[in-house]
Amino acid sequence: MRHLALWIIGSLVFTSVGSVQADEVSDAAARNREVSVLFAAGDVRGAYALGERVLAENQTALGPSHPEVARSLYQLGVMNQRRGRYEEAEPQHLQALKIREATLRADDPAIADSVMALGAMYRNRGWYAQAEPFLKRGLTIREAALGPNHADVAHSLVELARMYRAQDRFDEAEPLARRALDILEQTLGAEDPSVAEGLNELALIFHNQHRYEEALPYYTQALAIRERALRADDILIARSLSNLAVLHHNKGDFEQAERYYRRALETKRTALGARHPDVAVTFRNMGLMFADKGDLESAKQHLDEAIAMLEVTIGPDTGAVAGTLVNLAELYIQQRRSDEAEALLRRAIRIWENVLDPRHPAVARALSELALLYLEQERFAEAETLQRRSTEILEHAMGPQHPDLATALGNLALVYHAQGKLAQAESLYRRALAIREHSLGADHLLVADSLDALAGALWSNGQEVEALALRKRAGEIRTSPNP
Repeated sequence: MRHLALWIIGSLVFTSVGSVQADEVSDAAARNREVSVLFAAGDVRGAYALGERVLAENQTALGPSHPEVARSLYQLGVMNQRRGRYEEAEPQHLQALKIREATLRADDPAIADSVMALGAMYRNRGWYAQAEPFLKRGLTIREAALGPNHADVAHSLVELARMYRAQDRFDEAEPLARRALDILEQTLGAEDPSVAEGLNELALIFHNQHRYEEALPYYTQALAIRERALRADDILIARSLSNLAVLHHNKGDFEQAERYYRRALETKRTALGARHPDVAVTFRNMGLMFADKGDLESAKQHLDEAIAMLEVTIGPDTGAVAGTLVNLAELYIQQRRSDEAEALLRRAIRIWENVLDPRHPAVARALSELALLYLEQERFAEAETLQRRSTEILEHAMGPQHPDLATALGNLALVYHAQGKLAQAESLYRRALAIREHSLGADHLLVADSLDALAGALWSNGQEVEALALRKRAGEIRTSPNP
């Protein structure tokens, strides 16, 4: 409207031109809102088809470099992210960001939206080194534009905390999550559903560190807020129930876990329908619970159902399908069904390489699983190739001091150890031990595992004195009351 006012002052002849321009911008904004409303209603496919038409219409009406065109691109990028189509999402987000940087102030919140979306996408692909500067920049912009205690700042803090949690950088994640929770409680009130999201993130940080008793009250409080604020069949209530189910599952309280899983399943079916991807996720988690209980038949039934549902609802070549294939492969390995397990792992790796990235940590973990299967079959050359690649991926993605890298190095050492290549095995075992001591502490149970593994290699190589000392230390860790 600023342009319209200037033209009115200068000459009435130009009033209609200014009005047309203002109307076109208004129409473009209205079209973008239609996409947003449809997406919020859960019709992702319909919203995406509409979004493509809206982008073309807005480009025709306003040119290729207008902020409303950037918004159209941004919305398409968000929807592609939601569907795991990162190769399509990235150029859309980058183009939206380029337009916004050229047309808006440097601290405009819309720039932060684009930057945060890219950071979250890179994080989800396992590209943590690329994700971190985007997430930090988005947080900085929002703090400058909105003030340090705005709810959108809290959401940025949560996104950054999630990235640190994914890397097991818990000491960095926890203060961010606590600050986000404080902001949400102060700005929105303790009973706002957004507060539950902050509670969940803090709980997940504790949960991932096996600090189950600290996580439990945060999960419980989040569920209580949602039950008071939302309809009984709201999907967010189902997700809180799922979090509690997984927590009790991890604690080994299978009876309580199953109760929460079944409540989550009932709520999801009511909210989303009987065959929705979120319903499939609960089937998968229940399958893992039954496997941990030793009920392998029930485990297989639930995992098969999850895979079938995911293949129909989101497609056969998606990350969620790949993850569940790995779960079923692990079950087959327990049942000594090696050929079937191998086929599932190979398919999962192929999917993940296509939909995520060949360097994603998920690919590395599937490669390790397949390498260990080959090791069991004494297919040493194949096992070594796969495990080397897994190790390289994890070192690139997670850094040189991450516990997952230690596990991968230990697996590679196992391959050498099994072939009698004791010097190579010893070197890798020592490196894995050093990483675990550095990242987990000298008295962690996984340190004891590394000590025993190294002791085994030393014993095989005639270094009995050091081997016995290492085994003694491992035993002390395991018998300590506070390992």
